[in-house]
Amino acid sequence: MHYRTGFSVVLLAIATAACDATMYRDSATPALGYGNSVHQNLSVQIIDPQPASAANTNLDFDGRKADIAIERYRQGKVIPPVELKTSDVGP
Repeated sequence: MHYRTGFSVVLLAIATAACDATMYRDSATPALGYGNSVHQNLSVQIIDPQPASAANTNLDFDGRKADIAIERYRQGKVIPPVELKTSDVGP
């Protein structure tokens, strides 16, 4: 009988210690797993957040075309973009 009482006390102490959430009381320490839901939602909605092609910084850039586009912008003669719809895209 004495063995069961001691075992119960130890078991109760372990269970009580497991329920102690001191990290939730300290506002400077985020809870374990903080932000996981945000990262999960981003990973579901973004196809590839860091594709390998993003590391390529050698961009093909034509300065003359950029200069012409800037001048058109300054003169108010911007070429409007062509509107595409999902029904316009064929197989």
